This record gives sequence, structure tokens and C-alpha cells, in this order.
Amino acid sequence: MRISRSTLLNTVAGVAALGTFAIANPSAGHAVTFDLTIDHCTGGCNNGTNPFGTVSVVQNGTSLDFTVTLNGTYVFQKSTGLDAFSFGFTNTPGAITGLTSGFSVDASSPVHQDGFGDFQVGIEKAATGGNSLSFSVANELLANLALSSGGSPSVLFAADIFGNGNTGVVGGPGTPSAVPLPGAIWLFGTALAGMGLLGRRRSKKAFA
Repeated sequence: MRISRSTLLNTVAGVAALGTFAIANPSAGHAVTFDLTIDHCTGGCNNGTNPFGTVSVVQNGTSLDFTVTLNGTYVFQKSTGLDAFSFGFTNTPGAITGLTSGFSVDASSPVHQDGFGDFQVGIEKAATGGNSLSFSVANELLANLALSSGGSPSVLFAADIFGNGNTGVVGGPGTPSAVPLPGAIWLFGTALAGMGLLGRRRSKKAFA
């Protein structure tokens, strides 16, 4: 079956528009995952498992859904001076809801995490243990995530953990480690490849 060039161009334009909408639409629901790789524990928390954990953030309508997962045998440390998890935004975030049992919002701000500086928001842990934390932040956008202030280095996220017989804070940089693209982008690439093949076929015919 032959496909005209005009039909293919119209298809590419339609798919491109769909892909752009899927990326820009806040309710698209695609996760961005960040690795916690920087060790600021006294004596070092690294027991051979790296990264220490991941932070997955999903734009869910007008809210952000967070899932923090520690890898291997790492667990969250009880909050006695440092918070179990810290992060921040460029603006004032909405309410934090859906916190995993055993965790609570730190009422103080800013929150200091050794080595990584100050964060806008902190989450406390009632007792040592557990390797998973989830919650939602209302009226917030992924693009508003902000680095800590005065850190060495400054990072988006920090977690107080127990590992390798030591306790302390590990952090994650500002670069996403995995950004799944909408399926529409794959379709867009396929359409572009098809347009290239069509153009090549027409060129061969012209010089035959």
C-alpha cells in the first residue's frame, strides 16, 4: 500500500502535537527518577550497594507524588537531629498528604542536613527501620523542585539512613537518572523514519 507524502506529513504533525501535549500536560503522570548516590555519613554508609536509593516523582494533575525507596539493607534512621528525608521548591508548596505510617512532617524550616545544607521541607521518622516512604504535595510542579542551600554539594534530596554500621545523610543530585518518555515520542520517531524512507525511495526513482 502506497502512502502519499502529504498524508505522511500530516500524520507526523499530528503525532508530534500529541507528543508535545503528553510532555507538557501536568496530568500526564510520567515518573522522573533520581538516584541517591552521595555519601555524607560519618565513617561512610556505603555497604556495597549503590545507589543508596531512588526518589521517584510523578506529576499527578496539580500534585506531585513522591516515592522514596532505599536499596539493599539500607533503612531510614530515627529522627533525633536530622530528618529522614528532605527536599524543597522554588515556591511555597501546598499540603503534604498520604505520608507512609511512621513518618511525619517537620514543622521547622529550613531543615539542615549535614553536608548538604538547608532544605525547605523535612520529613521525620519515629523509629529506625523501613526502606520506603511515599507522600503527595498539593499544588506543585516538577519544574519547581529546588536544590538545597549552602551544600557541598547542593542537592535536590537528602535522606538520613543506617548502613554499614553507620548513620548519616546521603543525597541525590539535580540530574534525573531516568526520564521515561511518552509512547507518543516513539511513534513520532517511527513516523520520521518512515518519512525519511519515503524521501529516499522517491530520490532513487528520480535518478533511475
